[in-house]
Amino acid sequence: MMKIENTVNDVVLVVLNDVTPFERVGIGIDQFYARVVGYDEFGIWLEHPNFEVVMSEDEMGQPLPPDKVTREQYNASVYIPWRNVASLVHFPNRDGFDFPSPFDRNVGFRTEEESKD
Repeated sequence: MMKIENTVNDVVLVVLNDVTPFERVGIGIDQFYARVVGYDEFGIWLEHPNFEVVMSEDEMGQPLPPDKVTREQYNASVYIPWRNVASLVHFPNRDGFDFPSPFDRNVGFRTEEESKD
């Protein structure tokens, strides 16, 4: 029998009901592959590699000039409430979908700009 705890540290296909609430955290598509890093009764935590943080204010909260704005990328985790998950597809016996095995598939999220290319 399949249980949600079997997906932790594995790559799953995530299908969302609605992508709108997640666009601000870089999720611009309703289907994507991601590594499950945790779950609870309220939702699931997914790895979000290269989460971009834009530093556009100084220490005093004042806007920086455009040439001083920086972008930093971090490995982050994103929480998805269960009510927003239409489906999860787990691949327990597929090579490359069980961590820490390397695989050649892009895992994570695409921005809206990337999906238009």
